[in-house]
Amino acid sequence: MRILITNDDGINAAGIKKLAEIVTKISDEVYIVAPSGQRSAVSHSITVKEPLHIRRVPFPFGVKAAYSCSGMPADCVKAAVHAVLQERPDIVISGINNGHNMGYDTIYSGTVAAAREAVYQGIKGIAVSAGGEEYTLVDQYLEKLLRDVIAREIAPHEIWNINFPDCGPEEYSGIRETIPAARPRYKDVYKMTFVSETEWEYIPEDAQFDHPGEQTDFYATAHNYISVGKLECSVIRKLG
Repeated sequence: MRILITNDDGINAAGIKKLAEIVTKISDEVYIVAPSGQRSAVSHSITVKEPLHIRRVPFPFGVKAAYSCSGMPADCVKAAVHAVLQERPDIVISGINNGHNMGYDTIYSGTVAAAREAVYQGIKGIAVSAGGEEYTLVDQYLEKLLRDVIAREIAPHEIWNINFPDCGPEEYSGIRETIPAARPRYKDVYKMTFVSETEWEYIPEDAQFDHPGEQTDFYATAHNYISVGKLECSVIRKLG
């Protein structure tokens, strides 16, 4: 089984190193093509008017090869499938993102976009996120979770979306299969500062909605569950 790893936090992020450490226990054919730097919240943007610069880089944990890419997360998957790797991957796993990707916020996520691009390329896609960079629960549960979702059937227009709660083992509640909340996690609230007569500065504030229904990803992670759910790639569903 050939697995491609990518992310949106950049190839030097702690999350992708932890993901590689775990995925190399599942497969001995693991490759990395990841952004050269931070690309959070770029959604499914791609590079169209300039060349991609891809460079082989050293990487720990026994991956077959690792490459940094000047483009976006979706670029990384496209370039890996069509140019960088000699053979197509069987699975694309994107993450581990530093911060949850749930509800409407998955639309903005570069992490989720990379998994979605995998599906556009006819490859199973999995997105993994965590509330922070404390990986005790990840170490205990992610390998088993990945083995499980890799083995399970999923529709051609869907990806798996896994979110770890921001808690330690003492507070951990278990694993829940969830649906995405039908709204973003944060309200659109901005703090305005007057700069000049023709210019203002607007800073978004972290005003949160209340936790929605018990079946949702937001509710699960807020109550210290690992959330495992499916996200639709609606373009493929409509075309199919």
